[in-house]
Amino acid sequence: MPIVFRPASADDLARAEELVAGSINDLTLRHGFGSIATSRHPDFQAFCLRDDPRGVWLAEDDGEIVGFALSWVCGRLWFLAELFVAPGRQGLGIGNELLDRTMQHASQAGATEKSLITFAFNVVSQGLYVRHGLLPRVLSIVPRRACVIGTPCAGSGASRDARPNHGCRS
Repeated sequence: MPIVFRPASADDLARAEELVAGSINDLTLRHGFGSIATSRHPDFQAFCLRDDPRGVWLAEDDGEIVGFALSWVCGRLWFLAELFVAPGRQGLGIGNELLDRTMQHASQAGATEKSLITFAFNVVSQGLYVRHGLLPRVLSIVPRRACVIGTPCAGSGASRDARPNHGCRS
């Protein structure tokens, strides 16, 4: 039976998070770190689904979840929070298709900045992200002098606002 890609529903989220924890543990065990993930209640995933369901996808094979992707948009920032494929199904294009669908979410939402976090030793996933134009970037900011929020920064005349307008909906 062919793999079916479809939007996730609230009823899918707990099973999807079991897949996420299992996939993380498979990866970390293979790299000698042991099991580090446990399946948790999908509160963030449920929030994302309610906020904008266009970013929550899964892949199924005969009713079994074999892949899951979750992206979220806040203003112009698109964040890939989760992209996991069942260990026995990796390398079959499932992750590629799920990533395509979540990146369509970024386009539809008008997000111009894209971000994700992955393990440094997860080179297979890094390759997938690079093929989709998601290149590694490291930003390091070291202030010369600390500013207290709401007061002028020394020497700059600028002030740090205690409540920045980041463009997210409440």
